[in-house]
Amino acid sequence: MEVGFLVDADQKVKVKVERVIGEGSKQKFIEETKTINAVKIVEIVPTITDVKSIVKEGKVIVQGTVHKQIFFVGPDGLEHHEAEDLEWSELIEVEPIDPSRPVTTGMNEQTHPVVENLVWEFDPTTGTLIQKIIIGIDVKVTETEQLDVARDPLGPVIKAEVVVGQGEKQKFVREEKIIEAIKIVDIVPSLTAVRSHVKNGKVILQGILHKQIFYVGTDNVVHHVAEDVPWSDLIEVPEAEEGMNEQDESSVENLVWEFDPETGRLVQKAILKLRVKVTRTEELAVALDVYGPLIKAERVIGRGTRQKFIEETKTLPAVKIVDIVPALRDVTSVVKDGKAIVQGVLHKQVFFVGTDGLVHHEVEDIDFSEMVEIVPLDPLRPAREGMNQQDHSEIENLVWEFDPDTGVLIQKAILRVDVVVTETEQLRVADP
Repeated sequence: MEVGFLVDADQKVKVKVERVIGEGSKQKFIEETKTINAVKIVEIVPTITDVKSIVKEGKVIVQGTVHKQIFFVGPDGLEHHEAEDLEWSELIEVEPIDPSRPVTTGMNEQTHPVVENLVWEFDPTTGTLIQKIIIGIDVKVTETEQLDVARDPLGPVIKAEVVVGQGEKQKFVREEKIIEAIKIVDIVPSLTAVRSHVKNGKVILQGILHKQIFYVGTDNVVHHVAEDVPWSDLIEVPEAEEGMNEQDESSVENLVWEFDPETGRLVQKAILKLRVKVTRTEELAVALDVYGPLIKAERVIGRGTRQKFIEETKTLPAVKIVDIVPALRDVTSVVKDGKAIVQGVLHKQVFFVGTDGLVHHEVEDIDFSEMVEIVPLDPLRPAREGMNQQDHSEIENLVWEFDPDTGVLIQKAILRVDVVVTETEQLRVADP
C-alpha cells in the first residue's frame, strides 16, 4: 500500500472517483392492522431488507421490504415469535448539486433506508394489532469520473483508485450462418461475461458477443433466436503490472449484416470497441477547494497491524512432506472504539508421500481471531463503532518440521493482520 505524501503540493494525480451529482431524502409512512392470537405484545424488531433502486430522470425509485419479528405472549402464557414481511416502494426527487448537470438514467446510486420509528397499539380483547412505521430514506446519485486532483501533504487522506494507464482497440468479429428466414427484422448485440486480467504491460480481455436475432420465418411469423460468440483479445497498457485493478469499458461499436433470402445465408459483421482502464488502490493526501468538484470517498481514519502466530502439531501416515500451501479465507472484522476485531480461517493444503509410496492431499482449516489497535491519523478523530474497514491481512511465513519415524508434523505460521479503518465522506477536492 502506498501513501501519497508529496513535497510539492502543486503536484496532481489522476484518480477514478464517484462524483456526487445530487442528493435527496424522504420519509415513508407505513401503517398495518392485523389480528394476532395474543394477550400481550412483548417487542417488535424491524429491519430493512432487499433494497433495490433505479435512477430515472431527476429522481430515484426505491423499493424494499420491512422484515418484522413480533414477540408476544399467547393465551397459553408462553412467549411466541412471528415473522412477517411488508413490501414498500417510494419515489424520491433528487436535487442536483449543479443545475446544469441534472440526474439522468444510468447514473449510480447509493440508498440508505433506516427504520426511524415503530410504534404499535394492541387491544388484547380483540387481538387487533396496529403498527405504524416511519422509514427514513436517503439517496445519493453519483457518476464514475476520472479527475485530476491536487495533492496536499496536510490534507485529508482518502483511499482512491489512481489511474495508471489505459488502452483501447477495435476488434472485428465476422460470423456466417444459415437461417430459415425470408427477412431479418433486427439484430440486437451486447457484450456479456467480459473478464479481464492484468499482465505486465498488457491486459487480456475475453467475453461473449451476445446477439438476439429477430426474423420473419418461412411461415411468415416473426421468430427470435439468441446466439453467443466467444471472443478474446489483448490490449497493450505499458504501465500495467500484475496485481493491479482493471475496469472494462468495452462496447459494441457497430453491427451490420447481409442476408440472402434465397439461400438463407446470413453474414454478420461486428466491430467491438475494447477499452480498459488500469488502476492501483492508493492512500492519497488531497487538497481541498470549496469550489471544487464534490466527490464521495473513503476517508482514512487510522490503521493498525499485528502479527499472529499459529502453531499446530498433528500426526500423518507419511514418509515425506511434499508441500504445504496456505491461504487466508473468510476474513471479517468489526470496528470497536479504537480497535478492530479480526477473525478468519487459515486454510492449508498438505501434500505428502504416504506410507504406501503414493502422493496424498489433505485439507485443514484453523480458525483464528485477533484484536488490532487502530492508530488514528487525527487524534481528535479516533476509530469508532460503525466505521468501515478494509482488511489487508496476509501470510508472512509458514514453516514445518516433520519426523518420518513418528509421523509428527509441526506447522508454524506467522500472519500479518493489517486493517485500515475508513469513513464514507463527501469532499470538495482541488481540481488543478
